[in-house]
Amino acid sequence: MHKPRLSHEQYDPDEPYLPGRANEPFERCFAPPRDTSTSSSGPVPPCPKCQSSRVHARNLARKTGGAIGTIAGTTSGIAFALSGAETGATVGLLTGPAGAVCGATAGAVIAGLIGGAAGCATGSVFGEIVDEKVLDNFHCHTCDHTFSLGKPSA
Repeated sequence: MHKPRLSHEQYDPDEPYLPGRANEPFERCFAPPRDTSTSSSGPVPPCPKCQSSRVHARNLARKTGGAIGTIAGTTSGIAFALSGAETGATVGLLTGPAGAVCGATAGAVIAGLIGGAAGCATGSVFGEIVDEKVLDNFHCHTCDHTFSLGKPSA
C-alpha cells in the first residue's frame, strides 16, 4: 500500500517520481509529459517582434465557438427531445406506466446531451479555423504583442 500524501507536501506535476518512491517501478510513478502546445498546428512559435518564447495561444474563437455551439446544439436537442421522449416512453411502456415516465425523461435528457456535444464539437472546429486564419491567435507575455502564423505581423 502507498503512504497517503500529506497536505503540506508539495506536488510538482512535472516531476515524474513522487517523493519517497524512488525504488518503485517506473510505470507506477510515471506522469506523462504535458502537451505544451495549445494549438493543433504544432508547437507555439516564438514572438516575431522580440523572439521571446513566452508565448501562448489565446484560442478565443475556439472557446467562443464551442460555447455558442453547445448552446445551439442543446437548443436543437431540446427541440428533438419530444421525439426522444416519445421513443423513450414507447420503449418504457414494456415495463409499465412508471417505465414510460422514466423512458420519456431519459429520452429527453439524452437528446439534449447529444445535441449539446455535437454543437460544441462543431463550434470548436469552426472556431479553430477562425483562430488560425483570421485572428491574431498568439500573445507574447514579454512585449505584449499579438500575432498569427497565417498572416505577416505588423
